[in-house]
Amino acid sequence: MRQLRLLLVLAMVTLAGGPARVEAQPARGMLKIALLPQWVVNQHRAGASLASRGGVSPQLSRALDGGVVERVVFWWQRGVIQREALVWKPFRVLDGAEAAALGGRGGFDLVAVRPPTGGAAWTEVEIAPRAGQPAEVAVLEIGGELAPLRQVLDSLFLASPDGSVTELDLARRAIVRGEGVQIITAPFDRPVTVAEAPGLFRGGRGLEFLVVRSQVEVTSGGEATPNGFGDLSAFSAGAWREGDRVFVRVPAAAMRAGLPSVVMGWRDRLVRPDGGDGNELRRSSRLVPLSR
Repeated sequence: MRQLRLLLVLAMVTLAGGPARVEAQPARGMLKIALLPQWVVNQHRAGASLASRGGVSPQLSRALDGGVVERVVFWWQRGVIQREALVWKPFRVLDGAEAAALGGRGGFDLVAVRPPTGGAAWTEVEIAPRAGQPAEVAVLEIGGELAPLRQVLDSLFLASPDGSVTELDLARRAIVRGEGVQIITAPFDRPVTVAEAPGLFRGGRGLEFLVVRSQVEVTSGGEATPNGFGDLSAFSAGAWREGDRVFVRVPAAAMRAGLPSVVMGWRDRLVRPDGGDGNELRRSSRLVPLSR
């Protein structure tokens, strides 16, 4: 009887095509991003020694991991970040032809965007590959919203688990391109179709970046604001509110290896009131609500 049961089990396994195989799930990517106003970055630059990596105080790492507080933070207080100061930005994973135009390959889904909680300043962005082939590359878009403040990427850092923070240079627009993360201009709220864009990404530790800026003409650092020096536009049309789009290429291979954390500092772009002398701008900038 026991032999008969064994024969029946073997027959059922054979008919079913053999033992069931468990398919390996593609590795998801967890990208931690801290979105800060540039004045918070400047605050921690002021406390940095010449030997510190990235030109920021080691207290910035402590502030990012557990220094977010509900109270007011003054300029001389480093190692803490006021929660009200954290910047909000939209996130999107590109797909199809739009991703391919920036060097993306394969299909990815934006699984979750988790805002900062507790004492941490990190927004957690989870990306999942649909197939998980090693050569696939996701393209994540950060920003691109219309906002009254904090539209311009001013600084970019990579943070390691050991607490070190390394700054990536931003290559400003010039006739001869610099070696840092490239900044190009393109029409706002449209897919980027610049032919050379896939070759312009720069970065490190598995991540590559490209900044696409509004085509509005500004005077860089032309006006002092509560958020530091902001770019000043002479035109009151809606273009002055167009936020930078930061594209991040994330290879599937880097997702498996583990991704570094990203820190971004954002400055303002403001518009000079028509016919004003600039004093109206200083007064009005203090009344604009924080971008959340």
